[in-house]
Amino acid sequence: MKRKSILFAMLLLAVLSLVLYGCKSGPGDAGSPQALLDKYFSSAIKQDYAGAYSCYYQAYKDKISQEDYIKHRKEASVLQSYKILSIQENGNTAKAKVTLTFAPSKKFNRNKPATVKVTEDLIKENGQWKIKVW
Repeated sequence: MKRKSILFAMLLLAVLSLVLYGCKSGPGDAGSPQALLDKYFSSAIKQDYAGAYSCYYQAYKDKISQEDYIKHRKEASVLQSYKILSIQENGNTAKAKVTLTFAPSKKFNRNKPATVKVTEDLIKENGQWKIKVW
């Protein structure tokens, strides 16, 4: 019986180790360009524009208030989906190529979704990746 308990404990430790290893930092961790872009675009899709605004670097926030940003985004086309095509890191900067698909819009006389490819500039600010606009 004691042997089964020891084996069970060892198995439990092995499973726990695998789970913790899977949670360690990597390409999809909160500090990566990929994670920032996922947060930014998924916030936009949910129309959580405050969440999207938090992804910008400080120079942008110094010029554009969160209130103005949200007002502008509510007037623009709604993002339906995104696909990150590539990310190239170079030290504290990165460039990402992304395909964006926007919903049809009566305001813009568009009956079908519109798809565009964009390049997003990223910069590390205080150790965290942020969207750089200018």
